[in-house]
Amino acid sequence: MIANLQPELADDRPLFIIGSVRSGTTLTRNLLRRVPNFICPEETHFFRWAEPFRTPHSWQPHRNNMLLKRHRTMDGIDEETFESILAISRSKAELQRRYIAAFARAQGVTGPYRWFDKTPQNIYGAPLIAQQMPQARFVFMVRNPLNVVASMKLGRQVKISDLYGACNYWLEAAAIYETLNMAYRERVMCLRYEDLVADVPKLMAKIMSHIDLSAPSALFHDNDAHAEKNLWLSALTPAEAAEVRAQCGAVAATFGYDLNADLAAAGQAAQGTG
Repeated sequence: MIANLQPELADDRPLFIIGSVRSGTTLTRNLLRRVPNFICPEETHFFRWAEPFRTPHSWQPHRNNMLLKRHRTMDGIDEETFESILAISRSKAELQRRYIAAFARAQGVTGPYRWFDKTPQNIYGAPLIAQQMPQARFVFMVRNPLNVVASMKLGRQVKISDLYGACNYWLEAAAIYETLNMAYRERVMCLRYEDLVADVPKLMAKIMSHIDLSAPSALFHDNDAHAEKNLWLSALTPAEAAEVRAQCGAVAATFGYDLNADLAAAGQAAQGTG
């Protein structure tokens, strides 16, 4: 079994979808899964944690995380196979490639394929990915921080009750992206969630061009789009929204978000219905 888990079996031109949680990475993954022979497992988190691979504290997140165990079950990877992959992988990049190769076999993929990974928290290991996988490309997903923080407050998939913790999820991802983009500009694409849902075919074509991969025509449709719900209008108190603006507003402006205008428009709307 171990002999069949060589890392070179996995294509060496991957795409990593990264960013803050609740920024549209799942939607992007689901759209990309329509592309023939472009495969993606459930979230792996292989590059999320900073512990050096194969040191004592590095094993626990991979072996004992119940969410990741469920993901492996969904991927068709039993724990014996995963332990074999861990045992022979010498780096996080090898672990990723070996896992993808096993995933492809579990899914019955027999011909050539490309692969991608959707783990937004892998943003924390993105510089290491870039170094260990020189042909990797990145799509950084960003969304208005008001809606990101609101989603985390509501606990949709990820619940962060501390307002500053939720803001830091967004701010830290943005800071790492800026550094990554300066170092690897041609390999990194920034994609705003709001732009994607406004015109899915156009933005998916940009991703396809970014990773040099063709897709059948009409694979993505106008009706894949939907309007941003602006959860923050009901989920955040005026004081919370103002604090998100104070914490994130300056950085958000570099991505084209005007939180001052958002809060002003909300205030005017509230006065009009008062």
